[in-house]
Amino acid sequence: MSSTDPIFVESEWADLQECVYGSPHHWVLPVFHADAKLRAQGEFGDLWVKHQGRAVKDVAPDLFNEFSGQIQGAIDLLRSLGITVHVAGEISKANRAFPRGEDHGVETGWMRDPFVTIGNNVIELAPRSLFHRRQRFAIREILASTMARGARYFAQPDGGADDEREGPGWGYLEGGDVFVLGDRILVGHSGGCSNPEGARWLHHALGAPYEVTVVPIDPMFPHLDCVLMTPREGVAVACLDALPEGLPEFMRDWDIVDIPKALAKAHMGCNNLVLNDRTVVVPSEEPLDIVAGELKTRQFEVIRIPYRVPCMAGGSFRCAHQPLIRRTN
Repeated sequence: MSSTDPIFVESEWADLQECVYGSPHHWVLPVFHADAKLRAQGEFGDLWVKHQGRAVKDVAPDLFNEFSGQIQGAIDLLRSLGITVHVAGEISKANRAFPRGEDHGVETGWMRDPFVTIGNNVIELAPRSLFHRRQRFAIREILASTMARGARYFAQPDGGADDEREGPGWGYLEGGDVFVLGDRILVGHSGGCSNPEGARWLHHALGAPYEVTVVPIDPMFPHLDCVLMTPREGVAVACLDALPEGLPEFMRDWDIVDIPKALAKAHMGCNNLVLNDRTVVVPSEEPLDIVAGELKTRQFEVIRIPYRVPCMAGGSFRCAHQPLIRRTN
């Protein structure tokens, strides 16, 4: 595939050909605000609270080395499969203080949230989470380069410096909440990340033929991709207990693999990497064997590689990447 190929994302299950992926080089624990509380849990949560604002390589070097190796292992796997991977860069010291003069940390190992690609639209988003708001600066050059490849590159109105605001114009969107199912777009709403006003703006920005549907999710999960995966049209891996209003009506007759809340939360059981409608990458850790087994019974090839530390920190393979090209070959 040429790096001049047109930017376009058809669906969650179309062939992944090019993406932005998280960096294995930088990880500074975010300052512990409400956005961090949605993600920190268990022993890692205790470490996060104790060492907030500090580089993981300084406070837990073995943990950082495992994290770095597992991120790099995923990048190497994708490149070995012929997928073009752009890795997030550094964020300058000044931009790390965006938007209100204090450094909230660096989470560029997980690059799903600062932008989304829908069709040929490459959209910088307005995250609610403070540590997500500066991630765009690690990939600005990558995103800008898509204009030469047919992309409509633009940005959602920024959320400013407040923790959050309500009312017209104060829309929030994070890429982990956004699912592209052809012309149907889902936006998750936990109350702590994306919101209906953000979904309203997205519908306005995209226009026809796209339909945007808000999907309420349990507030214990930050994003829709923590409780849903769509590896093929007609098949979903979902934590139904975390969807108080259920799946959207058009998905009610799909083949659903129901994932327990504990597996979805502690091991990111729904947050896997769909390569195409036949192949899914699932972490090799033992608790996820059940997910891999259910996919295999549905005739998916399942690739397993280690990803313990990124999952422990609240984001698996889908959280780590955002596609630039997904097309059916």
